[in-house]
Amino acid sequence: MQLRIEGKNSEMMMELLKNWQLTDGNGIENDSLSMTLFSENVDGIPPKGEKYQVFLGDTYRDEFQISKRSISLRPREVRLVLCVAPFNILDSTGYRERKSSSWPPNTPISQIVSDCVTPHGFTVYVHPELQNIQTEGVHRTEESTSAFIYRLAKQYDAVAKIVDGKYVIAPKGKAKSATGKEIETITLSLNDKQASDLTNIEIDLDGRDDFLGVKGYYLSSDSGERVAVVVGTSPCKVIRNEFSSQVEVEQACSTELRRIQREGQRVSISSLPNEKAFAEGLVVIDNTFPTAFRGTSSIDSVCFSGRGRQATNMTIQATLTGE
Repeated sequence: MQLRIEGKNSEMMMELLKNWQLTDGNGIENDSLSMTLFSENVDGIPPKGEKYQVFLGDTYRDEFQISKRSISLRPREVRLVLCVAPFNILDSTGYRERKSSSWPPNTPISQIVSDCVTPHGFTVYVHPELQNIQTEGVHRTEESTSAFIYRLAKQYDAVAKIVDGKYVIAPKGKAKSATGKEIETITLSLNDKQASDLTNIEIDLDGRDDFLGVKGYYLSSDSGERVAVVVGTSPCKVIRNEFSSQVEVEQACSTELRRIQREGQRVSISSLPNEKAFAEGLVVIDNTFPTAFRGTSSIDSVCFSGRGRQATNMTIQATLTGE
């Protein structure tokens, strides 16, 4: 399996490629591609902001832009960092500016996101499960676009990702790849001798929150009393923040309970590269592994690395789903 980029002078760049690392994140950090190029007898350096289509094997990953460059004399190298997030030297649309805005109660999430990102050239996709959520008054206070959208998504246990020029807001595990297709589930097995030699799995066995419910409080506008709301059953995790209405606290408790039920123990995997692995996809550890390691995990991030064009390793950070 090989890395391939398409764009201006991409063939020469691939010929000079020394090593690389491709990271697909979960929305907290931007997806990125780091490349080191041999530069002996080569004077040209790709300009900041240059765009490239990135492929791993036959799988399209996304369009990336050069966001950072550095050079070295000994050894003669050029190092490039490319990101999926929008990059513009002048930032003419003000994407990175800190701004403040407000939306009234019951404004759809899709409308809030659209108001924030369409001025910067994005379209918006909000997963159907999130489209009918009754929002309380939403406030953006001196936040950049990406920081605000990430905070909004996190409030509903969702992921916010830029995928092929589109802002995607979806529940954890339900995002799509850059092709718009559902992300495939990948399976790890020890039947392959080469895979067996290179695969290692580490699991944090005590990562799950031992709660069956979530409790929160809001201040009643009628009586002025502090009212408790419970979603689920005891034992409960308590949300310390105080909310302004029953609807708001119920939404917050439901979101936190979904997160607790979704997340299990933390899983770290090192194995042969699989081009179909994406953040927000699923990885199955099959029955060729010892019993304690088997299960299905939700991928939080996946990192590929290689020498020359060849992919040599894949590391996955994930959480067990309990399936």
